[in-house]
Amino acid sequence: MTIRAALRTPDVIRQAREHLSRGQLPVDLLDASIGRSWQRCLDHGLLPGTRLELPRLDSGELRLQREAHRRLIELADPLVSRAVEDLRGCQLLLATPDATVLKSYGRDFVIDQRLRIGAGINLDERRFGTNAPALALIEEAPVLVKSCEHLLFPDNPVSCVAAPLFDLDGSCLGLIDLTFEANHPRPEIFLRRVQQLTGALGQRLFMHHYQQRWVLQVHASLAELDGVSCGLVAISDTGFILAVDSQAGRWLGQAASSLTGQPVEALFGSPWPALQRQCERQSALLGLELTDGRLFGRLNPPEQWQPAEVVPVASPPPAALRLGRQLDDLVADWPPPLAREARRAARALASGLPVLLQGDTGTGKEQLARALHASLGEQRPFVALNCAALPESLIEAELFGYGDGAFTGARKGGYGGRLVQANGGTLLLDEIGDMPLTLQARLLRVLQERVVTPLGDHREVPIDCEVIAASHRDLEELVAAGDFREDLFYRLAAVVVELPALNEQAGLAARIRERWEALCRAHGRDLTLDDALVERLAGYPWPGNWRELEHCLEAALVGAEPECREVGLEALSPRWQRKLNAGGIATCCDRLPATPATADSPQELRELERLHMLRTLDAHGGNMTAAARALGISRSTLYRRLG
Repeated sequence: MTIRAALRTPDVIRQAREHLSRGQLPVDLLDASIGRSWQRCLDHGLLPGTRLELPRLDSGELRLQREAHRRLIELADPLVSRAVEDLRGCQLLLATPDATVLKSYGRDFVIDQRLRIGAGINLDERRFGTNAPALALIEEAPVLVKSCEHLLFPDNPVSCVAAPLFDLDGSCLGLIDLTFEANHPRPEIFLRRVQQLTGALGQRLFMHHYQQRWVLQVHASLAELDGVSCGLVAISDTGFILAVDSQAGRWLGQAASSLTGQPVEALFGSPWPALQRQCERQSALLGLELTDGRLFGRLNPPEQWQPAEVVPVASPPPAALRLGRQLDDLVADWPPPLAREARRAARALASGLPVLLQGDTGTGKEQLARALHASLGEQRPFVALNCAALPESLIEAELFGYGDGAFTGARKGGYGGRLVQANGGTLLLDEIGDMPLTLQARLLRVLQERVVTPLGDHREVPIDCEVIAASHRDLEELVAAGDFREDLFYRLAAVVVELPALNEQAGLAARIRERWEALCRAHGRDLTLDDALVERLAGYPWPGNWRELEHCLEAALVGAEPECREVGLEALSPRWQRKLNAGGIATCCDRLPATPATADSPQELRELERLHMLRTLDAHGGNMTAAARALGISRSTLYRRLG
């Protein structure tokens, strides 16, 4: 497939129609599913310009169809009715498994001045030609059909997306179609929207069927555990798995059939009765340790689980962006200028501009990146790649993907790569400052052309994702030193947010208490922090920033005795007691020798280096960030060498 076919532009489809007029089906110029549809239409004798006589059900026939599909309508009607309020200028259709429209919501579109799309019409491909509802049913997957791809209507004024809805036994219940004006610049937004709707409907189906059972929600991201992309597992009162939906099977890495009938203890590593007691009255947050990573889970008692609400998405998104609650909560106690920058970054990201986050290790760059992603207001993939954690050869394969047999040990069938995984969502390039220069050039080309070529493959795969870059290193300094491409820097730095170190932030004591309360809720404990301990914690320099603080708090929480009600300094480990009693490393400066010494051994050289760092720290009033900047090293490196 060529790049032009993948982009599915009107010019490319116009060329395809010219080939078709000469009796040739130009498969290489069409999306694969569209090409298959055009071929079927030709097999049925349908050609562009064919005059259609489409049957439409009368009122009595339509009433019978609605009665026969009452369950589908009762399930979908509340969600679709709310969704259409946020999709002004669009039309939503609810249709049967044979593509008969049961209900139409919102605007009524007229196709080619002859056909009004509404309730009672049948959109079977053999009658109507290529269209999203028919194609979604045939492909059994969500589809986008752009205006010019409707074979019988070359001047069609609308594009459409559709997704099928499957029952718990895998049979098709019906579908949802969303039709919108053809000139919309980002039709993929509507495809994600209709997938949201069918995902939420699938959850409601599961809930209605298993409302008398325990329900486990699972997801790789805690922030998305309550969204429509979470997986669901139904559990019996005796602790055996009754059913697993497709999303849960994907997160757990196993087919639903292999999990059904198994004891749920295998997922948790804890006895089922203990888990039941933990959430007799309310849902409990759990961690699931799997062989290939960690998942988050929430176990809900019978009749207490509520399905996710579909997040409204206005059209177009930049004009009606509503910042996510997660971002508002995150920046609530930030200094006003920094909070404004974070919100500005959210608006920029929603408009398709990249965002760069700078700050020391542990200052919360990934947390802010996830909040910015959530502020887009949709259930979209969030994919992160740590450029400092992989050697150069692996970064290239992980980011750009590779084809089948691209190198020894390559995965059979190839690997799409993080850029493709992030399609339709957000890609976080963490520690971008550590990316090798050779790969920076490839990344720049991908960001400019919005296509990626996997290693060992000739295909050019289109991508559509927002990009957030993050680094603890000063990228402008790296550019000046020749270690980072200037053109890539300006491509990534449309909006830059600089996160201050933890000990430079105001109101730290209050934020420590808030984080402690959140951890207590997550672990199901009711403990308070001693005032004296909070004061010690707020006065500690925290070289590891938020990450180090969180580890300290969580270790104190999980290590507290069952009868404990208040956690003080004595409840911490001896290591943390020593660190907090030290009162900060700057106090060491009082004991520095007045004159420099000479070094006769590597050990003495290291001690001289340490003394120089301590003097620099003293000269900057104990400010670790300022001292590190003066020494030309990172704050975390300074603390590590002094420790």
